[in-house]
Amino acid sequence: MRKSAVFFIFIFIFIAAALGTMAPLAACAQGNWMFSVGDVGGSPAAADVRSSLAPASGAIEQELRFADRDLMQAVATNDQLAAARLLASEFTWIDRDGRSRSKSDLVDCMGLLSAGPDANLALRAYGRVAVFTGTHLLTPDSAEAFFARVWVRQASGWRLLLYQETAPGDFSAKDARYGAAHPHAPDGCDNPCSSLPYKPLSPDAEEIVASFMAGEKALFDGDAEAAGRTFGDDALFITPDGPQPIDKTQRIAAIRSLTHTRQADPPPAVASIAVWVFGEAAVMSADQESRLGEVLRDTRIWSKRDGRWQLIFSQQTEVQ
Repeated sequence: MRKSAVFFIFIFIFIAAALGTMAPLAACAQGNWMFSVGDVGGSPAAADVRSSLAPASGAIEQELRFADRDLMQAVATNDQLAAARLLASEFTWIDRDGRSRSKSDLVDCMGLLSAGPDANLALRAYGRVAVFTGTHLLTPDSAEAFFARVWVRQASGWRLLLYQETAPGDFSAKDARYGAAHPHAPDGCDNPCSSLPYKPLSPDAEEIVASFMAGEKALFDGDAEAAGRTFGDDALFITPDGPQPIDKTQRIAAIRSLTHTRQADPPPAVASIAVWVFGEAAVMSADQESRLGEVLRDTRIWSKRDGRWQLIFSQQTEVQ
């Protein structure tokens, strides 16, 4: 009887463990395909987070490459604990369809982050903020996407704050930001040219928001020179309507070309925004919606140079 009891206890534990393992997998499968209206406003809550760490040392590149490699290995092997340790508490993943998921959504579903090997991998570091960019093939359809993994230096080390993917769309169509010409908007451009649904919590965040609004107003006015002053010389832009990133020179040329067609449609209004400040660098995450209802999820990186905050990286993904 004792042996039988032990045997049945063993079977019970085995079945319970199996069910516990399958439940998260079922949840992951469901989360991979479900999309609700609530997801459209899923940017992190508005916040200004300042780091008190000393400036990064010369070993910053090696630390970042090790951290990024370890995270990708943890994702590939579905090592949830190892991956979770490398994600910031505010971590957000924006997939190619514009769906937004938080760290808690992905802890048991790390496989959703998996993709083909990285190609054209580049590292751009700005003190306590850094971004890996490149391309990879998405699963399960092997579609190519441009990705950005934004890392921030916290007291516990480098942590991934944002992971965004943008798949090239229909190149014959323009997205909400870079659209074809429209007649001048009769009510002008309030949000985001002169106001935002956001209250900065620090002087640096206030300056970043002011620079952002100045750039948006310059786009509305078709003032390429004014827009260019808000961009760093090494600025990089990724949009849903082209297969390759564009640089500052190309972006300014695009603004000039729109001026000739009297483009005056307001930039997409900001629905939600968050700003994290880390010394001389900052990260902005925002959801923007055009008048036609297109929703864009945006990641921007800012750097303070010669006393001015300038935009140095921008990536947009359209919500499908």
